[in-house]
Amino acid sequence: MGPRTDTAPSAARADERVVGLLEVCELRGGEYAGHLSARERAKYVRLPGGGRKGEWLAGRLAAKYLFLSRLEGACRPRGEAPLLKLSAEALGAYSPWMYRAAEVLSDGGAPRLFWCGGERTERLSLSHTRGVAGACLTAGAPAAIDVETVAPRHGAFYRKNFTEAERRWAAGRAGGGAAGPDWCFTLLWALKESALKLGWLSQSSVWSFPRIQIGGLPDLDRVGPFCWTGALGDACASFTARVEEDSRVTHARVTAAGTRGLVLTTMSPLIGGFE
Repeated sequence: MGPRTDTAPSAARADERVVGLLEVCELRGGEYAGHLSARERAKYVRLPGGGRKGEWLAGRLAAKYLFLSRLEGACRPRGEAPLLKLSAEALGAYSPWMYRAAEVLSDGGAPRLFWCGGERTERLSLSHTRGVAGACLTAGAPAAIDVETVAPRHGAFYRKNFTEAERRWAAGRAGGGAAGPDWCFTLLWALKESALKLGWLSQSSVWSFPRIQIGGLPDLDRVGPFCWTGALGDACASFTARVEEDSRVTHARVTAAGTRGLVLTTMSPLIGGFE
């Protein structure tokens, strides 16, 4: 784990979470479809082939691993939101039948976790992009994870999806080895996506993001070099942020990690963080 900056008072945490990262390339040569329950396999076989199918599988396997580890007391969620980089070897810690007994099901909403047919109280959030899948497991308040690819966009995209204050913040991030504007805009987008997943926003899609503002972000130069690491999850940073929609403000705890081409965030509410 790399440098971590914590700007939130510890007493204000509502997030007990752990994050697992699994690259699709770790699944090559393995028969991991046998780790899915009958209901999961029915969904899996209907997915189109290619990278997205592998990412879907990797996300479920990461979520199941986190749950099984917690079930055995080997990996309990903590407020610091550790990033666990999983591998084929790590997945082998549990037998296929245990993975089949831990089901991750979704009917279009948030994924739900089942163990031996019974629904669990733990919360799950999943995200994947560009051959990387992330799963976030929380035992307390809900949390959302989002993984996004960094890419330059047309000017209209920035004007449509970000407020003037957000554009000023991102534009000031260039140079000096710090995260560039494209990376920072992707971070802002990931945080808005996470707020949407958590149900904090009155909107139901990403097409009204100009009404949403992410405020209170720290200066990335002081947070630490979590965005230029060699591999996703080698370092992370934790800080607080504000999610503002019209007159409603939600105070959130954020953990962020990344590479030059990827951004990963997790977000959960602070206790008493709604205005």
